[in-house]
Amino acid sequence: MLGAAAYAAAPEAGSVIGNQAVATYTNSAGDTITVTSNTVETVVQQVAGVTLDSDNTETIAPGGKAFLPHIVTNVGNGPDSYALTATEDGSGTLDTSQLVFYPDADMDGVADSATPLTSTPTLAPGEQFGVVIEATVPSTATGSDTITVTSTSALDGTVAATNTDTLTISTDAIVELVKSMTADAASGGDPNIVDAGDTVTITLTYSSTGLTAADNYIVQDVLDGDLTYVKGTARWSDSAVPLDDDNGSTVVDATNGNSETIAWDYDDTQTVNFTLSSVGSGRSGSVTFDVVIADTADAGIIPNTATQTVDGVAFPPSNTASVTVANQYSVSIADTAINGDGTPNGAITSATDDDTLSNDIVTESGSVYQGGTIAQEFVLTNNSNRADSLAVSVANVDFPAGTTFRIVGADGVTPVIGSVGPLAIGASTKVTLLATLPTDAPVTAVADYTATMTTTSDASGVSDISTAEFTGAVLASSVDLENNVVGDEGDGANPYDPLGDPWISSTTDPGAPVTYDMLVQNGGTVSDSYNLSLAQALPVGWTVEFRLADGTLVSNTGTIPAGASTQVFVTVTPAADSAPLTQEIDIQVASSVSGQSDRIVNDITVNEIYDVQIIEDQSAQASPGGIVDLLHTITNEGNVDISEGAITQSGLTNFSGAIYWDQNDNGVIDPTEPVIDNFDDLTDGLGVGVNGLAAGESISVIYRVQTPSTATVGVSEIGTLSLASSLNTGTATDADTADNAVEDRIVIISGDVTLTKYQYIDANCDGTVGVFTKTRQDVEPGQCIRYMIEAENTGSYEARDVIISDAAPAYTSITSCGTACPETLFPGTSTATATSSSITSNHGTVLPGGFARLEFTVEVDQ
Repeated sequence: MLGAAAYAAAPEAGSVIGNQAVATYTNSAGDTITVTSNTVETVVQQVAGVTLDSDNTETIAPGGKAFLPHIVTNVGNGPDSYALTATEDGSGTLDTSQLVFYPDADMDGVADSATPLTSTPTLAPGEQFGVVIEATVPSTATGSDTITVTSTSALDGTVAATNTDTLTISTDAIVELVKSMTADAASGGDPNIVDAGDTVTITLTYSSTGLTAADNYIVQDVLDGDLTYVKGTARWSDSAVPLDDDNGSTVVDATNGNSETIAWDYDDTQTVNFTLSSVGSGRSGSVTFDVVIADTADAGIIPNTATQTVDGVAFPPSNTASVTVANQYSVSIADTAINGDGTPNGAITSATDDDTLSNDIVTESGSVYQGGTIAQEFVLTNNSNRADSLAVSVANVDFPAGTTFRIVGADGVTPVIGSVGPLAIGASTKVTLLATLPTDAPVTAVADYTATMTTTSDASGVSDISTAEFTGAVLASSVDLENNVVGDEGDGANPYDPLGDPWISSTTDPGAPVTYDMLVQNGGTVSDSYNLSLAQALPVGWTVEFRLADGTLVSNTGTIPAGASTQVFVTVTPAADSAPLTQEIDIQVASSVSGQSDRIVNDITVNEIYDVQIIEDQSAQASPGGIVDLLHTITNEGNVDISEGAITQSGLTNFSGAIYWDQNDNGVIDPTEPVIDNFDDLTDGLGVGVNGLAAGESISVIYRVQTPSTATVGVSEIGTLSLASSLNTGTATDADTADNAVEDRIVIISGDVTLTKYQYIDANCDGTVGVFTKTRQDVEPGQCIRYMIEAENTGSYEARDVIISDAAPAYTSITSCGTACPETLFPGTSTATATSSSITSNHGTVLPGGFARLEFTVEVDQ
């Protein structure tokens, strides 16, 4: 079995069920991005549970005793003890003078001691405890009656189980048959705890307690499939002669001193039987034989019961005797599934292992870039003789410092939270180790990295280890920054031209910007993004802006696909009062992922000519109902202070806008920053108490535009910011009005996706609606958990092919509550595929500000 090979078992009280969802989508650069949600947790609460086995029907002679065996089982999920009571239903009918419980710890139907009980000891979840009721009736008793036997939880007194025992007074033949199973000390076994291969002696003890002899007494015992009969071991207590397995069921094998005969037979399958010609009143005896515990026996109890007849009339069967096969643990982690005998199982193998050997090493020999991820798949196998959950951990041996490790499940994306499983006996599943190298990992032609993977049995602590080995090349990420001008591009790593001079030299007036059209080329094989900066500081008062081709003011290129390039405009504005000089402009890009960088050096020579302007036109994107802030610089490049002059906006229709003075030049609107429409709004700009903009000074303004919520993708508007040409109450006129206005184009577009997971408890698994929360909740076995996963596009581009994936946590399975709690999807065109252990939903394209939603329910095992 692979992947979904899980075994339903109730989680113990206090178990924490963790769950985390994952989503994938395609971004505007064409990359497939994976995001994970927060983890939601539920804590399993203790619930009581008990079963009582089984009803007894016995005949009893007047003045006799009956021994009524029962087995109490804790089927709750935490430790509990159980009160024991027995009551004759027809009070006085048999006039039972005593109904006393005695312990039967080995559950062979025979009391272990003469100490009465009123309750069981504390039993662990799944643990059993045997008791025997001794019922005594007076010599005057007649007829029949029933006895109600009850075991009641000490944890929850409302949880109980009952049996009904029936006693009938008889003066005819009565035979009690008691069966016991005891491990042979020579095999190293505990009397009741055995291992595969141990020898167990079965004893069938008969007692004639009636007033007449039991003639033609036949006992038959059908052995459990995990018990293998040992030929030649059968013995009768009344004879030293071995019993013959092969001479048929009617041939006499031995005779005792009372001339009573026995005919023994083993049918060569799983049945033994014997016939006694007669068992006199008050006589008893036994037959013994050996069996061996089969190698294939699972952990747990092997029960067996024998039947009896007297002259063809069926009498009550024997007690249910049993032995317990001890837990035997074996787990493995390797590049293949492992059979029970330790040999590789080639049907289930690692899909990423590059060597041809079946061993404990998963080898990856392909190349990886700095900051890249190495995926190595391992196979876990549970070869214990009981279901078990397996924890998985990783320890770095010699991967580079800064490597991060993550373990995901069989689907390759869902994080492993807690343990994997439970896995059934012999079942296998896969996990994948994702090792992400640091961005500054050493570049090498042949790396030799290893990490140790360990899987550990939850039930026993038994563990196994395997090795993740990487032997491929670590390649350097690369980036090239060029001027987008033929002949002066600056191709390659050298920031200067071959003569050691800047690549491009420009002249400008004070306060007049110089813009460089540049290309950033990603020379790696994976998508990357690059921070934009200057390697050398500019003189005081100079500014630099980095914009994308659409005019967006940025400090990072955004994601550039492998082998592709992005156009970037670098605008350098000398100070308005700058003296004539030549200034080197050292432009740098550096990867925020791999650390790779490149530089270009150009230069600017400043003239003695002044100008006044607002810069510059921009293009921006916004979502419906969203807000976009566009940063502009207004500069007084003349030699006269500006005390008055209109600063206006126009052109917007359905959109709305306002101009804010970015007083602290931080590029964002702070609560105290004012809306302005004139230079005289610039408080203290010319001196204390005198408003305006001084010669050579600049201010930043932010044009905040809000779009209507009804706007559709593709709709755009242009907002124009204008500086009046008539200044200082008409006493001055701007000599150059060509730079007195900017136009900002705002386009509604469709992205970053965030994934959030919520839950609530549906206690009755009936689809009851609750309040979703991300906080830890309490749950009981048999109750349901409703999950909601929301993928929200918080970016400015549409997210395509949005897929949400989730898996049922350990000890749960996905359910529809009999149609009461089906999965629900948003938007309505979404589709989903679900099994009992996993669910995947496809939501198509999600626009900026939009979201996709998946809701589904899991039921906790019980």
